[in-house]
Amino acid sequence: MVLMLGAIFWLEVTHFNWWTLGLFALFALLCWVEVHYRNITMANGVLTVSTVLNHRHLVIPLAHVSGVHISRYRMGIVAQGKIYQFLLPRNSAIELASLIQAAAPNVVKEEAH
Repeated sequence: MVLMLGAIFWLEVTHFNWWTLGLFALFALLCWVEVHYRNITMANGVLTVSTVLNHRHLVIPLAHVSGVHISRYRMGIVAQGKIYQFLLPRNSAIELASLIQAAAPNVVKEEAH
């Protein structure tokens, strides 16, 4: 929403405007806060992802996970007929994928180089 508001201001004004720069800085800050301060918890057979801006937590039962895909800084989970992708540090993605595979042995783990 903030990005779209900044783009509208940018396209409406043909010269440099401080409002546009401010909205872009706000968007960048919100993106950083959302990625940096989210929390991924795995307990009692459930993977819970909580975020800062959305207070409805994503809850994925590990029994429904059918595949885990790891690429450089991204981890994808196939569960409940949906594909979930998370932007994570490389070590965290590898560690979380191995924990999911240990908790649910029927999970297929794929690594992309």
